[in-house]
Amino acid sequence: MTSISSVERLTLDLPPACIAFCPTEPEYFVIGTYHLHRKENQAGEDLGEDASGSPSSQAEQQKRSGTLELFRVQGEQVIHIATEPTPDYSILDIQWTPHHAASGPVLAVAASTGLLVFYRFAKSREAQRLVHISSERICEPETLVLSLAWHPKNPKVIGLTLSDGRAVVCRARQGDLWAGDQGIEITTAFSHSLEAWWLAFSPSYSGALDLYSGGDDQLLQQTVEGEEPEQCTSLWQDRRIHQAGITYILPLSQDLILTGSYDDHIRLISAPAVGRRQVLAEANLGGGVWRIKLLFHHPSHEQGGSENTASGASTALSGTPEVGSESDGEWQFEILGRFEEHQSMNYASDVQPEEGDRKLIVSTSFYDKLLCLWRFDLGIGA
Repeated sequence: MTSISSVERLTLDLPPACIAFCPTEPEYFVIGTYHLHRKENQAGEDLGEDASGSPSSQAEQQKRSGTLELFRVQGEQVIHIATEPTPDYSILDIQWTPHHAASGPVLAVAASTGLLVFYRFAKSREAQRLVHISSERICEPETLVLSLAWHPKNPKVIGLTLSDGRAVVCRARQGDLWAGDQGIEITTAFSHSLEAWWLAFSPSYSGALDLYSGGDDQLLQQTVEGEEPEQCTSLWQDRRIHQAGITYILPLSQDLILTGSYDDHIRLISAPAVGRRQVLAEANLGGGVWRIKLLFHHPSHEQGGSENTASGASTALSGTPEVGSESDGEWQFEILGRFEEHQSMNYASDVQPEEGDRKLIVSTSFYDKLLCLWRFDLGIGA
């Protein structure tokens, strides 16, 4: 296992909650920040809330604000380009659309006041900035939109998870989701008993939507739609696999998914629509696994159909993004590298979308507001 050092470090103005490189302009990335305004009679860091969006009753009445910070990576330097303030809400998640948009790259934003907000990346020779397109009311302002996921094949569909436990699907009635004047239809796909942390669409798509969700109730489940969008059926539910809240789900194929959890484990799970779920491999990463990013995935048709996968994980409690792999028939995780310069929760990490083994990664930590740029070579493990 390799210990990795940063090539650039910056301190941000506000705590970073999420990050995303632009897939069509890969030298640019955006960080969403989260700021809880403390009341005068409160002191200390532990207010019962962090960027995960799990508020205490006291914190729920407090004001939240944030920003969208646009950066550019130039060589091994991180250059701040622009700030888009969001004075009325904090940012919980951001995701660029994987689909073509005539107006340029579109960024979806999960807001702390029940809003789904859309921005476009405007780039000219003179300036680069984020331009607000539209805002859609998803739920009451007291409910946080915790995460979002674009449908991989249907550009008119996006999934959201909410702090009241719901996993919902939003559809454009006509035109683009972000058009703003067409309206969207909102369907509850599943309701968890506690916060719904994450939703992911199945890679298989035959017209009806098929999705996974996980929540703070330790429940992992798969839902499919019926003939009508509001007719959602949970194919299976599993509360045995995880020992704490499920924070991330990454489908690798129709039946294989990676999950992250507050129980400090990353897991590879066989999750067929029919039949029993099985943990094929798991590893304790020493902290709650908040996000997982696929670095490369190479299905091999040799050796009985084994696969070789590398992924990066943001571990929220220890602040150490880790890289894992599986190979050679027997499923297993191998820790290829560890980055340990963060001193507080690491909620936001992303890898620059470039080909090749040498990966450029930006990671952040919440309370110390630290941003680090570092590299990892999958070919040599350093």
